[in-house]
Amino acid sequence: PTEVNGLLAGVRDIDVEDWHKNSRMVSGLTAETQEVQWFWKILRQWAADGHQDRLQDLLQFATGSRRVPVGGFAQLVGFNGGKHLFTLAKASHLTSASLPTSHACICTLDLPPWTSFEAASQKLSSAVAAGRSHFDEGTG
Repeated sequence: PTEVNGLLAGVRDIDVEDWHKNSRMVSGLTAETQEVQWFWKILRQWAADGHQDRLQDLLQFATGSRRVPVGGFAQLVGFNGGKHLFTLAKASHLTSASLPTSHACICTLDLPPWTSFEAASQKLSSAVAAGRSHFDEGTG
């Protein structure tokens, strides 16, 4: 039953190194870009602290699914059903005060030009928390 569930629903535990290895950067971002380095440092910190829930929430925010497909991040499928590597994009349209934005259909996260690791961590955590909420929770 567990194996069948994994095949149908994906894997619950997230391996940040597999995620990193099967990701790409676009729009001028590189592995050396400060925001990219901060992003992976935050994810590794969450993993080291046992916060699989935060990793799952981030994965859902960015892809529409809380689970990793069988075969790992190399097999990631976007909301539109197509196979897509997780992608970090430079968010030229956002400011340093912005939260990251996501495009779940193509497994892409737009990173704002954050000014510090602390700001990056706070903004990424806020985006994940907001993504966990329903769009209409604030309406009465």
